Amino acid sequence: TDDLLVRIRALDQFSGPMSRMDKQSRSFGGTLKTVGKMALLAGGAATGAVFALAGPVTSRLARLRGTASHLPAVHAASRARLHAPGWLDRLLAARRLERVRAQLPEGLTGLATSVRAGLSLPQAIQAAGTQMADPLGAEFRTIASATALGATLEQALDAFEARTPLPEVKLLVAGLKLARTTGGSLAPLLDRLTATVREREKLRGQVAVLTAQGRLSGWVVGSMPVVLLGVMSLVDPAFVRPLLATAAGWAMLAVAVVLEGLGLFMIRAIVRVEP
Repeated sequence: TDDLLVRIRALDQFSGPMSRMDKQSRSFGGTLKTVGKMALLAGGAATGAVFALAGPVTSRLARLRGTASHLPAVHAASRARLHAPGWLDRLLAARRLERVRAQLPEGLTGLATSVRAGLSLPQAIQAAGTQMADPLGAEFRTIASATALGATLEQALDAFEARTPLPEVKLLVAGLKLARTTGGSLAPLLDRLTATVREREKLRGQVAVLTAQGRLSGWVVGSMPVVLLGVMSLVDPAFVRPLLATAAGWAMLAVAVVLEGLGLFMIRAIVRVEP
């Protein structure tokens, strides 16, 4: 009995701290739940604020991007023209002329088809401008816009010839002017112009094939001295140092550059054949 009483008292003494620890853990769990709720509320408020701010900012950026995407092409071209060097302008102009030259047979065929369908020449040019890709389609649309604004077709064709200095374009403008002056049929004239342009393109391709070896020789002859100088600079720098560090060496380099340029010019003049 005494032993049982001792055990009961020990359990009573142990149950007191356990109950206090249970109360403390419950209060701590309640505190954690409160902090978690507060964190969720704060996170939700922050997310809502971010989305509330992102809506106007996104719409503003979209309006700005839409405005930038609808800027006039002329303004962009003028800004590019201000910053582009002269050689880049010439290169882009030459590539544009080549694209126009390549599109001319297709454009002339479209004009002949439209004329045969009963359209007048201005209407045929307008239809070709809407159907063809740039740059020839843009030129046809420019001609149609000029005639719609009050210019005569001859004036619009003269402006087209000035913008596109190609022999094929000069032939086309002269033929159209002659047909409008004499009152002849346009469809056979356009067919003959198409055949002439195609023959010139075929001859141009043959000339490019025949002169390919000469052009390759020009590139090899022009690049060989520079490559050899670079190789010798890496293999034996002491051998090349007098050429780069003395006045006589610089004079020899200047003479070599002049002779190199003269040789490239002569090779280019030989292999450049205009059909």
